Amino acid sequence: MTKIAVIGFDAPLTKTIWRLIESGDLPNLKRLVENGVWAENCMVPHPTITPPNWTTLATGAYPGTHGITCFHLPMKGRRPGHPKVCYQAFTSKDVKAEYIWEAAEKVGKRAIVINYPTTWPPRMKNGIQVAGYGLHITSWRITREGGPLPAWRWLINVADHQCATTEDLPLTDRIEPKPCRGWKNYPDGSVLEAVVEVGKYNTLDKVEPIKLYLAIDPEEKKVAGYLSKTDDKPVFTTTLGKWSETAELVFKTDRGPKRAFFKVKLMKLSDDGKHVTIYFSTFCSLRGGTYPPEIADELEENVKKGLPLRAMEDAVALGWVDYETYIEMIEFENDWLGEAAYYLLTTKEWDIFYMHAHAPDHFYHLAINKLDHDPDPNLRKKLAELEKRMYISLDKMVGRILEAVGEDTVVAVSSDHGAVPTEPGSKWISINDILEQAGLLKYKNKENRIVDWSQTKAFEDRSCYIWINLKSRFPDGIVDDKDYEKVRWEVINVLHSYRDPNTGKCPFAFILRREEAIMLGLRGETIGDIVFGFYPEAPGEHGRQITSGEYSIGSMKGLLILSGPGIKKGVILKRQVNIVDVVPTLCYVAGLPVPKDCEGAIIYQALEDKDLHLTKLKKLEEKYRKLEETIRVMRSLTHAY
Repeated sequence: MTKIAVIGFDAPLTKTIWRLIESGDLPNLKRLVENGVWAENCMVPHPTITPPNWTTLATGAYPGTHGITCFHLPMKGRRPGHPKVCYQAFTSKDVKAEYIWEAAEKVGKRAIVINYPTTWPPRMKNGIQVAGYGLHITSWRITREGGPLPAWRWLINVADHQCATTEDLPLTDRIEPKPCRGWKNYPDGSVLEAVVEVGKYNTLDKVEPIKLYLAIDPEEKKVAGYLSKTDDKPVFTTTLGKWSETAELVFKTDRGPKRAFFKVKLMKLSDDGKHVTIYFSTFCSLRGGTYPPEIADELEENVKKGLPLRAMEDAVALGWVDYETYIEMIEFENDWLGEAAYYLLTTKEWDIFYMHAHAPDHFYHLAINKLDHDPDPNLRKKLAELEKRMYISLDKMVGRILEAVGEDTVVAVSSDHGAVPTEPGSKWISINDILEQAGLLKYKNKENRIVDWSQTKAFEDRSCYIWINLKSRFPDGIVDDKDYEKVRWEVINVLHSYRDPNTGKCPFAFILRREEAIMLGLRGETIGDIVFGFYPEAPGEHGRQITSGEYSIGSMKGLLILSGPGIKKGVILKRQVNIVDVVPTLCYVAGLPVPKDCEGAIIYQALEDKDLHLTKLKKLEEKYRKLEETIRVMRSLTHAY
């Protein structure tokens, strides 16, 4: 029986991947392309953003059908708008469509799903799921009870990364090194000491922080962390510019003790010890984040390479770490994903495998504009080298998965969207500010973006929506139903008339009324009265930009590689496809039932036998004919004595 494996990259650049495949830097992806199909024009749904499009890739349904219409969803019974008044769309409870593994489970198939957004709590019964409540294995975008998290918050199982330093850096733990006293390992007072509490930030549970005593050795350029000054062995040891080995601590939480794994890197240590910066990675635990629950302990015992940390760009933006360290964290995360997948795929029964890696998205949010047009050529060169390392890391992850899945598996490597740089000089676009200038919106307090609803006819919602402030819809609405269409056209005309004050361009590629947005697969109660999309060079890396947009080094197109039994070999597919087509195509070649809400189409041009169903039917008819003939002959036999 043919199996299927879907490997997801979040926000990769297809142009860059193709270039690195051609140069031989991505041997595993190259092997898949040479033995399969590369879709040159893969579209993704609008908005080009994480939760809706990964949900599409797992259901074969457009956002209007599966219900995840943006990164956030409006709070029930409340006015939509800015992410601060909405919640992040990462709970499977909001997904109205059937996942491919739910449909397959009805015919006895088993799935393994790793770090796949918007799938928690699990809706499978007989499979295995690791995470699915956020962007990373240990990072939750919902509460542990499955409740909503507004804005861009996250919670960590066990605790978030942190930085202990003497320097003036934002959001750090300040330490004050001083001559050590009372240390068993340093009775001569030969090092400096400091204290830091770890396990304090963005905790999923109520966590009791742990105090670590730091032995700082300026001469050896080394820092060790101890639970007590009288301990023989440190919890970790790090030297300047080097990561510690994976360390372990057991934290007390309101749900019992939790073992957490982490790494530490000494970023700075001056000769006199007065300038110190120590970075602590995410404190990682799988407990409470797997289905069945015992999979957490099994993975922690058997997967030792890498770390399921949150490799996000904020550590660089805050000045805690440099670009090099950030790429190392991405490599740790991708290593862990590859090893965890290998372990489960080689020790458990499965028919369907789905996973997601978020590294490209974070990298491009951090660096795509610098990579594209920073005035410093040395920085652009350095970032290009790091970008290449990121993809090599992902390719190694793919290779590890390919080792596990075997030759009887159809593999799809896909993405939710791409990324694009912003045209230099472009001004950030606030839809509410445009509406304000046209007299359609009024602020009570513009600095804090507080809207005066008593004088507002229309307002922005999330990535690409605009609502009319109807009296019949909102308690403080001011627009009569009879004026609904008139106000919509006012808004549409204002948007079409807008020009970037620096570039002179209109950023809007399309502006649709909600009933017209069905052409994008958008419908339902959460999509707003007006839906818009930007040209690719407009500000922002993705989300508002149109799916077919390409600008400079960037592309918003999706990634799609198909390879395996029944798939053509060495084909570059020119026709337009959409990631909504992946599920029905995989179901077709693997003989799986199609999810009940699937709206995609089979990509026949990728198949060796586009009439596979007819071929199988003819074979069955021929077998039936032979069987029928055999029975007829046997029944007609007579004996003479």
